[in-house]
Amino acid sequence: MRRRALLSTAAATLPLAGCPTPPWGEIPETAAGAEVTLRREHAGAFESDEPSPHDDAVLLRALDADPARLTVRGRLLGGSRDCYRVDLIEADLTPDRLLLRLTTEDDPNWDEEVCSDIAQAHPYEVAVTFTEAPVPERVEVRHGDETVLDERV
Repeated sequence: MRRRALLSTAAATLPLAGCPTPPWGEIPETAAGAEVTLRREHAGAFESDEPSPHDDAVLLRALDADPARLTVRGRLLGGSRDCYRVDLIEADLTPDRLLLRLTTEDDPNWDEEVCSDIAQAHPYEVAVTFTEAPVPERVEVRHGDETVLDERV
């Protein structure tokens, strides 16, 4: 536990062993003409193809809506039970692809002294509304550098 706290502090200030400092910060709110909304919960049912406590995501389409929308519901396994949260660190939209990259990081709103050291799957939902951009051909979702969803729209 203490080692994790030291690594977390070091990562916030310097690159670790040749790794770049994580690009964590503000949640992207737009992506090239689309509005992006992150929720740290599921607004509806989450049913993946394979029941598992591991990382997973599903794509929900509302292409006939005005404006068109895509929603990704998922769970990200990482961090500890209480003091970590899901963050959207990248939202990139091109005509070919919508890329969403999420990670877990320390929750700045956590004010307790101790966190449980038990890994837990953190729920999330990313809603993308295409206000000015066309819907891309496919959606790719990454948890860190691992691709958990790559699907044609």
